[in-house]
Amino acid sequence: MKLPRKECQNVKTKDYKKDQTFILKILDRQNSTWQGSILWVEQQNEQYFRSALEMLKLIDEALVQNDEKTGGDSHEE
Repeated sequence: MKLPRKECQNVKTKDYKKDQTFILKILDRQNSTWQGSILWVEQQNEQYFRSALEMLKLIDEALVQNDEKTGGDSHEE
């Protein structure tokens, strides 16, 4: 769903103090989704995923973990 231009201007965003970099390796595509690995560059941590949803969850967990270490809050509204 596309938000009207007026509502988009009211959406709160947060300035992150440090960017996080992820490198994706898509190794296969089965059941209409991706399988592969994701490397969190700053932490040199590589994990494998079995679906695009699992990949997004890994990224979200990494960002939350980074916020806990730096004292930030990526889910701030």
